[in-house]
Amino acid sequence: MTIGQIKCFIAVANEHSFAKAANALFISQPAVSKSIATLEKELNYVLIDRGSHELRLTLAGAKLYDLFVKMGKDYQNTINEINQFINASDTTVRIGCSDVWNPDKFYSKISRHFSKNYSSVCLEFEDNRLPDLLARLQAEKVDIILTYELYRPLQYGFTVRHLTDVDCRVLYSKTYFKSVKSLADLNGTDILIFDVDIEKKFGMMVKKICSDYGFITEVKNCSRFESAVFNMACGKGVLLHTEWDNISANTPYDSLPFPYKASVNMVYKNVPEKPFIQLVAGELVKIFALENAKQISKDE
Repeated sequence: MTIGQIKCFIAVANEHSFAKAANALFISQPAVSKSIATLEKELNYVLIDRGSHELRLTLAGAKLYDLFVKMGKDYQNTINEINQFINASDTTVRIGCSDVWNPDKFYSKISRHFSKNYSSVCLEFEDNRLPDLLARLQAEKVDIILTYELYRPLQYGFTVRHLTDVDCRVLYSKTYFKSVKSLADLNGTDILIFDVDIEKKFGMMVKKICSDYGFITEVKNCSRFESAVFNMACGKGVLLHTEWDNISANTPYDSLPFPYKASVNMVYKNVPEKPFIQLVAGELVKIFALENAKQISKDE
């Protein structure tokens, strides 16, 4: 079922004539007839009674008419919003993300997409701690937040959409942990995490995964990323992080893959006066969907 078929059906229903509907739509009568026939075949219902002099809707057609009219209006409103967004001369979208992320992992791909397709849109990125970002989102000082699944933005009444998954790793100090070849070699060591909003069930899940690999551990939550890195550097634990975290390669640390993928989510607040926020959110979903498809193809 297509928008074109719906438009043809509504026109025939309003005009009670294939010929008049064709004139109203500026297309040929055979095109209208074919469109209606295809729609009826797809739905497996006869929508228009062709037996009378003046075309009338069948019971099924009458039931679907109001729905199709609403769908047509919603479609047109969406197109109008998109055009308004594309043609805007000073649209600024503010995107917040974790202050420990490496911007090279996502900033360039987002910027390239909008520069190519929406040159009038200005993207502003800021990094901050999640509690501060959530407060700024609530106050509408940022429009969209990119964050991990580890957080609980739903309690704030925001919209949450999945973007991609990123690999996790366990980072450890080579000074205190030598000859480490597997997670089992870290047995008895605490795992450090660094988000005050992480739910307890995440810690339980981490412990379960570790135990499956012969790594018995306790999960300790640090208030900040810097605290977790400091404790890890002092040999007081190993750090669970993702490949998006901004950790320099030239460090006295090493890492092992951790058998878990963290979900990167997009969080935003629905603001009626700013329809472009949802449009940008939709574009971000498309950007990462394309990247994910490329990665899957590469892996295969």
